[in-house]
Amino acid sequence: MGQADLFAKQTFAEETERVTHGAVVWVDPPEIRLETVRSDGFLVVRRSDQLPHLPAPWSAASGHDEVRVEVKMPGDHLGMSEVERALLRRQARQVQRVEEHEPRWPGDEPLWMVAPHLPAWLWQVRSPERFAPGCYRIAPLGHWLVGIAANELPLEEALLPFLVARSGRARDEFILWVADRKPLDWVFRC
Repeated sequence: MGQADLFAKQTFAEETERVTHGAVVWVDPPEIRLETVRSDGFLVVRRSDQLPHLPAPWSAASGHDEVRVEVKMPGDHLGMSEVERALLRRQARQVQRVEEHEPRWPGDEPLWMVAPHLPAWLWQVRSPERFAPGCYRIAPLGHWLVGIAANELPLEEALLPFLVARSGRARDEFILWVADRKPLDWVFRC
């Protein structure tokens, strides 16, 4: 795992609770049986009632008790096989949750894929439906698969964990914006 990936996960871990005012926290994921199947992390929703007041994608977590998160940083592969592996990890957690609950858990484990942009192939084989700037439900899986295009998100404090995945000019704009908000060593790690 690269430094950018570790930085993105650390940013989610450090910033999520603060920017959501305690409504959501980042949790390192448990291993899921199947050998080793581990996603980047997941967000545990603690106070769903506060989510409608936060910008998307946070508001999309409403109605869920957790959200799987896969972060693809600039330069990471975002091909069909990487997305399918993320969907496999999501499905493994779905099965784990069903098996852990009595009576059976009837929910759907949501997956948020955070990347600088949605890959071109995704537009060709699926139907992303934009529900907010940079936030797309990926049809026909849109009830639980959300693509988050960090380059399209507005520069808002509450979106800071997602913004670290920006690339190109959008990343440059983010660095200039965040330089006044974070310590210099944090900005250099970004």
